[in-house]
Amino acid sequence: MVIFTLRSKKYDITKRDVEAILEKLEPEPLRGPAKYYIEYKEKRYPIKQVVSSVTGLYKIQFTSRDAYEILTKLGFEVKELREAT
Repeated sequence: MVIFTLRSKKYDITKRDVEAILEKLEPEPLRGPAKYYIEYKEKRYPIKQVVSSVTGLYKIQFTSRDAYEILTKLGFEVKELREAT
């Protein structure tokens, strides 16, 4: 479980919460600024898409660094697109 604050709101999420969202979510294309991702069931999800889906915040309301820290604390491995090609 990770407890964090974004945009003055406190969130309390677990890895299972994220996985439940990923079960229903189609990954957005990895291009432009979306170069960091996590893999789940052989799909690549941009990290900001994942955190946005879990929190309900718009992607502009937090940084990639915020998303990176949240997801790594939950036990996800964040990868960079250029490393995967």
